[in-house]
Amino acid sequence: MLPLYEAFIKRFPTPGSLASAEEEEVLAHWKGLGYYSRARNLRKAAIFLVQNFNGSFPKDLESVLKLPGIGNYTARAVLSIAYDLPLAVLDGNVKRVLSRYYGYTENILSAKADSNLQTKADGFLNLDQPGDHNQAMMELGATICLPESPKCLLCPLMDSCFARIHRKTGEIPLREKAKKQIQLTAEILVLFYKDSLLLVQEPKMRFLKSMFHLPYGFVGDIPEKAYETTAFFLSLKERFTNQDLKSIGQFKHTITHHKMSFSVFTQRLDEEKEVETLAKKFGVESKWVSLDSLDTEFPSSLASKVKKILLYFES
Repeated sequence: MLPLYEAFIKRFPTPGSLASAEEEEVLAHWKGLGYYSRARNLRKAAIFLVQNFNGSFPKDLESVLKLPGIGNYTARAVLSIAYDLPLAVLDGNVKRVLSRYYGYTENILSAKADSNLQTKADGFLNLDQPGDHNQAMMELGATICLPESPKCLLCPLMDSCFARIHRKTGEIPLREKAKKQIQLTAEILVLFYKDSLLLVQEPKMRFLKSMFHLPYGFVGDIPEKAYETTAFFLSLKERFTNQDLKSIGQFKHTITHHKMSFSVFTQRLDEEKEVETLAKKFGVESKWVSLDSLDTEFPSSLASKVKKILLYFES
């Protein structure tokens, strides 16, 4: 991750440079660094800082929480570490440490736990060195107070830790996930015109809605309305069914708790106007890009997986 992160910072060293960049360029440089929504929010936050704080990061919690993509944990971490403000952080590692230390037995994934453990974190905070304290708590959870087989004998809190004293480190913290994994089946269409392939931007998609992407849609059993395939994709697929779309491969893909199985179909077109007209009819933006630039124009690991199948199929 570090080389990717360093390259991103080199290209966007200040809030001003990030705010002035186009979203597509930011997403291209973000590839490999995690959820693309974070890159979009980072750019929006930079724009907000430039417009409202002359490009400087504010020094109060209320103002920081107004920034796009900034929640309670991130705001407190930045303010305590950068400005030494007395604000305790609460991430997954810190929740585990505090739950075991205080003997907190409620489900730590609930909203109630966030409030209760935040109160405990505030009371436990070293007010003289809040930044160092927060980093130490996060590091303690990451390296010593592990989810399984915690290294209690190395822990500086061992003498007062409820879970260690009562031998409950295997029971605390309690984690009950509300969301189950969702299985989805999808199809991707790779439509070629000469040496270019079609990318679209569909604002109503469940995933990739702000990004130019290969046309795709979910098929088979769809768990809820949020995953329904768009009318554009259905029309596009219907248009080329009679031309015998070629199935060239399958692959797996995961986004958060969604497990997806993709089938890739391809077709070469004699002309591009019909597809462009169909896109406009459904309010979908479209453009044609080369296979070499697919990863840049569609900055997602989905693109890399499709490209790999295409190159193998054509070899």
